[in-house]
Amino acid sequence: TTAARTIYPTRMFFRTSQIIPSMAHARSVFKQLGEYGEMVEYKFLRCPETQCYLKYGFVVYKDQQGAKNAASQQFIKVTSNLFDKPCDIKIEKSN
Repeated sequence: TTAARTIYPTRMFFRTSQIIPSMAHARSVFKQLGEYGEMVEYKFLRCPETQCYLKYGFVVYKDQQGAKNAASQQFIKVTSNLFDKPCDIKIEKSN
């Protein structure tokens, strides 16, 4: 018999090296983070007054392996023609 694979959603906190000016920029960040594993939730936090994206947020990977894959990177680079220069993402386990 095959043992059922247990899913342990794992929440990770991230910071970006530059301001995220639009939803398109945010999507390119999440697309890059999704390379490390399947995500079940992801969010940039916003300023309550201006609704502008802040330079941080969180992502929940479906299982621990995706989170470990992302956390094993010193910095994750987002190379997209939307950004003038590559955007660095620092990701770590959230408490």
